[in-house]
Amino acid sequence: MARLEGNGASRFIQLMKIHGKNDSMNVDYATITAAPPAIKLKIDGWKFELEADDFEVAEHLTKHTRQVKINGGATQTIEFQDGLKVGDKVIIVSYNNDQRFFVMDRIVSYYVETY
Repeated sequence: MARLEGNGASRFIQLMKIHGKNDSMNVDYATITAAPPAIKLKIDGWKFELEADDFEVAEHLTKHTRQVKINGGATQTIEFQDGLKVGDKVIIVSYNNDQRFFVMDRIVSYYVETY
């Protein structure tokens, strides 16, 4: 198999194309247009926004806590603060004939355009 090019999101889509398409699911890019808890997003190429009740978000993209134990020590609670923000680019999966959506991950680009 040839080496896949592009960022993580584009490599993921290339893998899906290589290994078969699932007609009941689609992968798209979107932009967060309103922050939680009244979160909204706009899918690239769509004219309208999706409201919070139209989609779910993976826990790692939310403000949440986890219990950890480091080197066998006492259990500690870590609070993750890096939830989704307005302007964040995300990868979403649509299912149920584009009636439900799942925000999988945030897209980060290190590309800097030079003129």
